[in-house]
Amino acid sequence: MRDEANNRMKRATGRRRSAGSAATTAFAPDELDRQILRALSVNARATNVEVAREVGLSEAPCSRRIHRLEQEGVIKGYGVRVDAASVGLEIRAFVTLTLDAVSTKSADRFAEVVAESPYVLQCFIVSGSAYALLHVVAPDIRAYSEFVLDQLRTIPGVKDLNSNFVMREIKEFQGLPVVAC
Repeated sequence: MRDEANNRMKRATGRRRSAGSAATTAFAPDELDRQILRALSVNARATNVEVAREVGLSEAPCSRRIHRLEQEGVIKGYGVRVDAASVGLEIRAFVTLTLDAVSTKSADRFAEVVAESPYVLQCFIVSGSAYALLHVVAPDIRAYSEFVLDQLRTIPGVKDLNSNFVMREIKEFQGLPVVAC
């Protein structure tokens, strides 16, 4: 039953990989690909010329490799890291949510709430006693409380919800380490 709910979650949130993604192909990045990934991890705004120079390729082959890494789903996108407090998101929390029983209705409603909420940065279906772990931000405790009480708690079958507020950040996510694949 849990696997069925997890599949519904993937469909509802649009997070399922496409047919050409790395998960469904035999593609494995080689050492040059890993060098390109390391260069882009340090500076995603680097030009193709800069990346090519750093990894010792000419521009055209470097561009083709980057394009292939994008097409294969190894590079999922490019973004900017924003300081949450600087844009008025003072509350950061990790929420564990437990369901009484995972039903089609509860899994679908959970997926809807997560997909529609601008406050949910990440959501994971997890092993163990909890059903899901959410990384959540909010402008203040009132907004956070409204999200929890008016959105999460209204999901059919919610048994328990536990909030762990971030007091201080020791290490910020800098991207995945690009090690031997």
